[in-house]
Amino acid sequence: MKRVLTLGLFGLASMGLMAQDIVLGDVRLAKNIVVMIGDGTGLAQWWAAQSARPDSALAVFRISDAMGLSMTSSASNFITDSGAGATAISTGEKTQNRMIGVGPDSMARETLLEFYKKQGKSTGMVVTCGLTHATPAAFYAHVPSRYMDKEIAEQFYNGSVDVAIGGDYPLYSEKWLKKAGYSVAIGLDDILETDCPRFVGFYSKDKEVPPMSQGRGDFLTASTKKALSVLSRNDTAGFFMLVEGSQIDWGGHANDLNYTVEEALDFDRCIEAVLDFTRNDGQTLVIITADHETGGLSLVNYETDSTRSVGAWSTHEHTGIPVPVFASGPGSSLFIGTYQNSDIYYKIRAASGLMSEEPKSQVPFDPSVHHGDIH
Repeated sequence: MKRVLTLGLFGLASMGLMAQDIVLGDVRLAKNIVVMIGDGTGLAQWWAAQSARPDSALAVFRISDAMGLSMTSSASNFITDSGAGATAISTGEKTQNRMIGVGPDSMARETLLEFYKKQGKSTGMVVTCGLTHATPAAFYAHVPSRYMDKEIAEQFYNGSVDVAIGGDYPLYSEKWLKKAGYSVAIGLDDILETDCPRFVGFYSKDKEVPPMSQGRGDFLTASTKKALSVLSRNDTAGFFMLVEGSQIDWGGHANDLNYTVEEALDFDRCIEAVLDFTRNDGQTLVIITADHETGGLSLVNYETDSTRSVGAWSTHEHTGIPVPVFASGPGSSLFIGTYQNSDIYYKIRAASGLMSEEPKSQVPFDPSVHHGDIH
């Protein structure tokens, strides 16, 4: 079928950039969507990871379909936090730092995950942080502050997520999860053994998911493959899934390049597994991006003996550097170019043939606004 979808202006006029109308010709639309967010991952983080594996290209760099740049400023701050960054992607509207699934007016906005759930798709998420953390929460919860973790957990019981795997076990009630129709799996072995179409899997009964350096192992990739196998049972409508390499950001905050590289390599192994899973079906759009860059990383040298980059950090916080977007599958050409992070929402909707409105007018960044704490 031929569909012509006009996305109009992408809120770039203030920067002298305008997006052309996008035409999707006689191509198959995306039935399944996988959004993969490497929290805090800029191009320097990716290249540091690549430098540690000089003999073969990372999976992310083998994607040839499309690449773009996402501008990450929030509604009122040049430097976004993860809450506003993820909310822009999940709702198509920039919001203020710390906000989760709400607009600048603190009113709830429907997320991509909630939208696709209403369309009959199965939904899921796999993260290496707590399920109440900013990025996963921005796809199912609506609160004015990312630190309202108890309220975020309570909103999970609404049931918009079919499969969720991550941390934060102490914040959830097994009783209420089961009332909401979920089975509960604790530990990777239980996660891989469950056969339920709706389940919540926790890394352990501890709150935190450990870093790779402390023995997390294959948790991210194995859990993602499990979630894909469950969600893909929905032959009729397909699925929407979020995957986050959460702790790349934590390495950036710590200015610890080894931590950052280990987590980025783990995320890339997961990317490879997702691409392997979706490569032959022709119906799955995979988007890989970041909510922001963390640390202001520069690569200033390379040690050939240890095959590692030497990094220099400019901050322990986030930066306003645009982040790369890689896309593969039906509709991937929509992600070529430079655009606001909030436009990713509309591009995903367009790729699946479910575009109902043009991007909302974005509040331009006001440099006179005080750049407060952005964690």
